[in-house]
Amino acid sequence: MTTATHTVQDFYREFLMAKKLFQPQDFGVDFLMDEFDDLAVGMFREIYRDIWTIDELLLHPSEAVRFCQDVRRKHGWHDLPDDIILRVIVARGKIRHPETCD
Repeated sequence: MTTATHTVQDFYREFLMAKKLFQPQDFGVDFLMDEFDDLAVGMFREIYRDIWTIDELLLHPSEAVRFCQDVRRKHGWHDLPDDIILRVIVARGKIRHPETCD
């Protein structure tokens, strides 16, 4: 009998890659993926337009946590992890100041 040996690095790579394959319903969100993305990105734009990009928000961890708490509180998504909220915004691409958009 042989067993597959996975390194810790393999485990974390698979674990992190799997997070990109989630469905909003996995976390109690009753929206399709596109609708969920639109809500998360819309809330980010509503709060940080003309202030920060998503990259800048991620450089301020306590503010990023506060943003995620606000998203959960506003929509009642109490089981939705921070990294999932932030991941959909990052995946949508850079959200820049209107004057710097090409």
